Amino acid sequence: MSAPRLAICLLGLAFSANSTLVHGQSGSCNEISADVSAAIQKDPSKALMIVEDALVINESCACEIIKAAILATQADSALVNQIVQTGISVAPKMSGVIMDCASAISPGAAVTNVAIVPSDELTDSGKNPDKNPLPVAPPEEEFIMSPSIRGVYLIQPPPTGFVPCDPKHRKCHNVPTSPCNCTP
Repeated sequence: MSAPRLAICLLGLAFSANSTLVHGQSGSCNEISADVSAAIQKDPSKALMIVEDALVINESCACEIIKAAILATQADSALVNQIVQTGISVAPKMSGVIMDCASAISPGAAVTNVAIVPSDELTDSGKNPDKNPLPVAPPEEEFIMSPSIRGVYLIQPPPTGFVPCDPKHRKCHNVPTSPCNCTP
């Protein structure tokens, strides 16, 4: 088989595998949106909780879940905002997709931007720091050095010149012997 034919065959296989994956995901999202619609039609008062659970299970189908929730509840603008806020709080990475899908389904409803608190501004408990501020630390006292410091700190280091050696001291001997002055 020649190289161009092999390349075309491999390219065809890649496209068929890719289309299978895309269609498989959209089928999965369609199933999830159908489940969301059915659950909301059973109990419309739990719509926000159903949206939250569905987004936790499959965040990548956020658009379909939000669309299904808005259509199943026949939501007014206030409920659309609540659904969008719930979706963004569960899946903050998909906030742009959620906003676009909600405004596409209900263009009359004014979808307000939700102020997302970045994760680095949250406290350890996950709460907003404005609601649970940390205690204010007292300001540190300024340390001012006194101009009259005296003592060991102002002594100049000794010069490294000639140091007299006492012949009785063992460190002056250049002969490597044991510290005990034993004679053999």
